[in-house]
Amino acid sequence: MIKYRILAFLTAAAMILSAASCSLRGYGDDSSKTRTEDSDDNNENDNDDSGIDEQGRYDFSPVKNSDEIAEVREHVEKLLDDLKDDDNEDELKDDISVLLDDMDINYEETTKLMIPYYLDWNNETLESQYDDVTENMYITAELITYAFCRGYANEQYSHLFKDLILDEEAVETYTEPAFTLKHLEGYTRVNYNLIDANLDEYYDIAYDEDMDEDEKALKCAEIYLELLAKYDAETFYDAFNRDYTPKEIIELSKVIREELIPASEALLDAFYENSESRKIDRKPMQFDDPFKVIQEYAPRLSPEIADAADTIVENELYTIADGDDCYDGSFTVSMPKSKKSIVYIYNNNDYNNLLTPVHEFGHYYASFYDDTPSYLAASNLDIAETQSQSFEFLFTQFYDEIYEEQAEAMKIIKTYDMLYAVISGFFIGEFEYTVLANRENYTPEDVVKLWHDLMDDYIPDTEFYFVNHLFESPGYYISYGVSALAAFDIWEDCIYNTDEALKKYEKIARTSCDERDNNFRSAIKEAGFSDVLNKEYIKVLAQEIYDYTEDISE
Repeated sequence: MIKYRILAFLTAAAMILSAASCSLRGYGDDSSKTRTEDSDDNNENDNDDSGIDEQGRYDFSPVKNSDEIAEVREHVEKLLDDLKDDDNEDELKDDISVLLDDMDINYEETTKLMIPYYLDWNNETLESQYDDVTENMYITAELITYAFCRGYANEQYSHLFKDLILDEEAVETYTEPAFTLKHLEGYTRVNYNLIDANLDEYYDIAYDEDMDEDEKALKCAEIYLELLAKYDAETFYDAFNRDYTPKEIIELSKVIREELIPASEALLDAFYENSESRKIDRKPMQFDDPFKVIQEYAPRLSPEIADAADTIVENELYTIADGDDCYDGSFTVSMPKSKKSIVYIYNNNDYNNLLTPVHEFGHYYASFYDDTPSYLAASNLDIAETQSQSFEFLFTQFYDEIYEEQAEAMKIIKTYDMLYAVISGFFIGEFEYTVLANRENYTPEDVVKLWHDLMDDYIPDTEFYFVNHLFESPGYYISYGVSALAAFDIWEDCIYNTDEALKKYEKIARTSCDERDNNFRSAIKEAGFSDVLNKEYIKVLAQEIYDYTEDISE
């Protein structure tokens, strides 16, 4: 019985970690235009917007209280007017710079309200304010798209806008003569509020303590089918800049089921056999400030990692939330106007007390090397999660000193968690695409049945609505599985050859996850990783895990 109680404990903790921990260089639906940091304002916003106060801490007060959308609209209209004049390149370049900066300002305003709201998750006033600034951010992105598409359609100045067009097929829509800024703003508000209403309904149901699980699952399935109605199975992964297909994922999911589930069971047995396993379950080691732990060991990795650790600690660029009133996920998000990234951590008071901050620090460190303008950023989550998950493995070399007698058990847990990320990521990816491909014929009952058919043998007693990513950002979740496969490519190096592991990690950390020209397979190959999306790699990984469990059992 104890073994299965520990299994439930580990599964629940791993589900929470993988479902809630992410890099929010952009977030929500249709947000591929809204990421990272860049550009200085060159007009009336030339105040000190660094966001860092005299003590070096981040200031979460708003930049200003003016009507941001009215100002963006004015900047768009100026660009449209400047397109009418000949020999006007310099003025148009300035217009473009101002609009890119508008996106960064609106993104940062959203982040500034995000933290207070997530610390008081049930505060309806903060929720309303946050919804307002998020809506402004979406509208800002659409208005800028309108301006850039019209610039691209202008024969004289098309070359200035070529690299600013995220979707050439959209140009025709945005340049329709009857399609005005007023129409665009109205459509965007309606679309945003429909998405927001669906998400609000999902959260209301998911957290309703008076509703039984079966009823919740069916109601959430109905919402999920509505959300997927706007997606197309053939282009489902395009928004994430992926270089693999859902069909490839389904094929690999079968191999993972055959090879990695037994390997995960061997890991679980090894954990159970460790004398410290019950202590980690009942009384895990806790750290008052886990980022100071990271700061302590970072210099032993590299001067650059040490500098990042000093910066995040000394500038207090992280928030550790604790309590029932807080949002219970963790994430890293950029402050593009201030050229900073900040981290939000929810402390579950379990063994992830240090592991989750280590994961998010991997995102934070990678953000040091990514200066893609927020409007232009792609959404290559596979690279982003490889950066954070690889750092998790890299940090395990310090477990002996940090966890002392619990070190070996914690190493097993970390390996189990990462393997869980692979397995659950691929299974959920298979679930998501299968529902999308059959959404016109599926009933809510079909959705729920599919989930249990895929999951019950490995993750029993769960419901699909536990995974909020399915509702907040369809298509996202598979990245956890794909990137965890890549992280395992440095796993053995982290045990036997830490210099090689660090070399690979530093290369992938310096690979922009926001550049449109970067994609997963080419990025990891350039960083020295193996081709992980193939059957042979998965079979070899399974054997390596068996070998590891034998080594630690001797």
